[in-house]
Amino acid sequence: MPILTNQSPASELAEYEDFVANSPHGHMMQSVNWSQVKSNWRADFVYLRGADGSIKAALSILSIANDGQHSFLYAPRGPVCDLANVELVSALTKEAQPVIEKHNGFLLRMDPEVTYSPDLVQMYTQAGFTVRSREIEDPHAFSNPRINMVANLSGLTQENLIENYSRKAKNKIRKPYKSGITTRLVSVDEDDYLKSLDEFYHLTEIMAQRQGITYRPKEYFARLMRAFDDSKLFVTSYDADGEREVLSSCIVVSYNRKSFYMYAASSNEKRNLLPNHQMNFEAIKYAISRGMSEYDMGGVYSTETDDGLFNFKHHFTGDEGIREMLGEIDLVIDEARYRDFVANH
Repeated sequence: MPILTNQSPASELAEYEDFVANSPHGHMMQSVNWSQVKSNWRADFVYLRGADGSIKAALSILSIANDGQHSFLYAPRGPVCDLANVELVSALTKEAQPVIEKHNGFLLRMDPEVTYSPDLVQMYTQAGFTVRSREIEDPHAFSNPRINMVANLSGLTQENLIENYSRKAKNKIRKPYKSGITTRLVSVDEDDYLKSLDEFYHLTEIMAQRQGITYRPKEYFARLMRAFDDSKLFVTSYDADGEREVLSSCIVVSYNRKSFYMYAASSNEKRNLLPNHQMNFEAIKYAISRGMSEYDMGGVYSTETDDGLFNFKHHFTGDEGIREMLGEIDLVIDEARYRDFVANH
């Protein structure tokens, strides 16, 4: 049966991971490595082989007991295949039936990284899935934001990158460099990694207090840094008179064709020097050096010009980087529990 877990033979997991890492439909959240980050979830990896014996479609499923007994099954940014092939996706979910039964699942949710299309909504609805998309007014009612901000790096070099931006964005990017801001890149195998991770986490605590939001434990970020080979900490600081003041930091993971701006935090100090602009500019330059074609800045809940998060990301992505995702494709197993789940999440 084409289902793997983290306890499956290493060679089989490696074949699966190689497919996801190189597929044009692959995403880091469908990687086997993502399950190492989400260590409190169970992980199952479902796949189908083509006529030549190689893997042609994959679905990495994380599951967690919603009420202590019935499980929510989630395939973040899955499946790994052409979403227009509804028959293939349906075959994948049928192959996942033993996983659903094993975990007593009431819902299998997929939220593929594919652009909104009314035709896709109709196709999946007709195939028996429940599609949650434009009709959901609350932008926070999705497992992942439905609007993503992605910078296209195709044809850009580190040298001509800044030419791609508007005059306003160029000025904001240049300001921190003129103000004595510097950014360093840190890997897990470097001597100052643990110190840099502590700095990142301290800023996370400051930012969470400033914004009145919750934040993840430091070990979560440590797992993320260890899980992917190309994971980097970017640390931006103000250096003057022999003193170094850390102002912002972020984690960037490069996988498949993308660099992902995963988590970021900033100080309350010297925000007027725009350290986050330099930090992202340096991260994008790094993405280009790694041959990435996109820099994914993650989701936003509004595209209104008075929204600060949108405006910040828009400096780097432009209008063409605003991507409306399809939404969620739900395979509902238990209708009553599904309705309750949707109403409370």
